[in-house]
Amino acid sequence: MDLLSPDGGTFFWTVLTFVVLMLILKKYAWKPILKTLEDRENRIKVTLYEAEQSQKDAEKLRDEQARLLEKLRKESADILHQSKLDAENARKRLMEEARLDAEKLIARSKNEIELSKLEAINEIKEYAVDLSIAAIKKAIGESFRETEHFDMIKKSVQELLEKNED
Repeated sequence: MDLLSPDGGTFFWTVLTFVVLMLILKKYAWKPILKTLEDRENRIKVTLYEAEQSQKDAEKLRDEQARLLEKLRKESADILHQSKLDAENARKRLMEEARLDAEKLIARSKNEIELSKLEAINEIKEYAVDLSIAAIKKAIGESFRETEHFDMIKKSVQELLEKNED
């Protein structure tokens, strides 16, 4: 038997076996294989569709996060700006309070100085009166009544003050 020239009987039985095998495969194996391939194709399509949907959802989430991040940045900038304004207002208020306190302190100090000055002037006047009385007693050598002394000294001090004012 030669391989290049097949025998008619062998050829017939080979073709018949092939056809029978094809019919058996078509009836019992081909449909389940095609169904398995079709199911696999459908699963791949569903998976691709789900992947596309997931990608779209991820893009939506990314866009939403970007908007949210921008909103948060804006809010933080607004909060920072408001904090700066509040701090500036507080600084101005504290400066104004300090200025008012300083003005009150200066006014009180001026009043105290004026009162001290008046007290000192009154003490000097009393001392001048006492000195005048002592000088008059020595100069005159006689004693006046105290009211006369006081009137005389008062008149002298008044004259001195009038001369100093001119």
